[in-house]
Amino acid sequence: MDCCNEGACTKLDEDILDIPLDDPDANAAAAKIQASFRGHMTRKKIKGGEMDRKTKEAECANSPRGGDLRNGD
Repeated sequence: MDCCNEGACTKLDEDILDIPLDDPDANAAAAKIQASFRGHMTRKKIKGGEMDRKTKEAECANSPRGGDLRNGD
């Protein structure tokens, strides 16, 4: 059941429904928000990768071989 059909919509729900989807300003704002979020997620992913790489480098340095395995030493 849809709450709006029952007359139980709140003011917030009505405001959300009133956003014109063809408004250039609304589209620009949505694009900016999405780009910001994508950048946040990318930075978070890269930071996580750096943490993993640092952990692996520490393990390689403590290994009996002790060389830089990325360069083939």
